[in-house]
Amino acid sequence: MKKNNMKIIVLAGGKSTRFGSDKAFFTPEGHDGATFIEMIVKKLIPLQADILISINPSQERAMKQLFAGQSRVKFVIDHENLAEYGPLGGLYSAVHLDAADQTASYMIIPVDLPDIRTSDLALLAEAENVFIKTPLQSHYLLAHLPAFRAEIDTCIAKGEHRMRDLLEKLGTKPLHFPKEAERYFFNQNTK
Repeated sequence: MKKNNMKIIVLAGGKSTRFGSDKAFFTPEGHDGATFIEMIVKKLIPLQADILISINPSQERAMKQLFAGQSRVKFVIDHENLAEYGPLGGLYSAVHLDAADQTASYMIIPVDLPDIRTSDLALLAEAENVFIKTPLQSHYLLAHLPAFRAEIDTCIAKGEHRMRDLLEKLGTKPLHFPKEAERYFFNQNTK
């Protein structure tokens, strides 16, 4: 199921201000005690790609304990001077850690999508330079992008904070899903 040379970046290092606690380690009812990050990684494993989890320094110890022994799961500590850039700061940190590989494509997924399906992620993995779009919303943080180090460097240098700025530089197109699929792409911003 792996797309040639695709890597996955999971954005898990955010402040979770609206949520009230660290979303990555939240355990929703009815999910057998699994945290959001465990649920996402479990759904990504079948894609057979390296998984780079973008984290903040306070998450490092717990993340390493959760995923001890999983060789495809690696951690990227976000640059603290880019915290105000939100997801772009995490992406910048991940592609600079992975700088030796200029040919990889990157699937991007936020940690707060517990209902996303592996089948939808597989469709995203097969498409190129796309983000998920339903009739209700554009999901810019659910994307599969070509190598984007130069473009994200430009975003940071120009003080551009929005994911849409990066997607515009890459000429990224929407990958359309039906309205019924919207519930699988719903961000959990509150408990």
